[in-house]
Amino acid sequence: MRELIEKLKKGVEIENGKILKAEVKGGRFAQEFNLDLFLEGRLLLHVKLFLGREHYRDWIELFGLSKDIYGTELEEKILDLFSPHTGRLFIEYFEDLKTVEELKKGIPPALSRLGFQLAKRGFTYVRDWYIPEGLMEGGHKLQGEKTESQEVQEKRFKELEKDLEEFLKKSGDEELKRKALERFKILESLWKRG
Repeated sequence: MRELIEKLKKGVEIENGKILKAEVKGGRFAQEFNLDLFLEGRLLLHVKLFLGREHYRDWIELFGLSKDIYGTELEEKILDLFSPHTGRLFIEYFEDLKTVEELKKGIPPALSRLGFQLAKRGFTYVRDWYIPEGLMEGGHKLQGEKTESQEVQEKRFKELEKDLEEFLKKSGDEELKRKALERFKILESLWKRG
């Protein structure tokens, strides 16, 4: 992840010659970094990177996203930029009204609009959560987890299939059920290949 930090300090071309650049600050301890990401001088989001230490795994958190990023090609490019660098990615979604709506209707997190974006990038476990931590927790977020174990991946797929079946039985929203099935079929082809 240190290479990613250095790359972002210098700037990364992200779309049509536009440069995504980070201002980097130290975190609460040596392995943590805070980044403010700018596109052509406009603040897009904040990033917290933890490099890991001892038995604590690394992670990346994306938060404070401009609401006009959600559901765009820019969102996909940002996820593509960070996803390969960690097995655990958190992304705040409370300004992503589509994801909020779908989760309120009971769709499994990995099949929600934003959760599907994580799942397509190899995060085979997606969890919706908010844990109060004395005003340090940030907003509602999705957590994506990758695994290198084929056995764990298959188990996660079966759990998602079961969650989908439950959702399909309970939901009265036919359009959302169609989307959930469509997204599930795409993940099935991706995850069974992996």
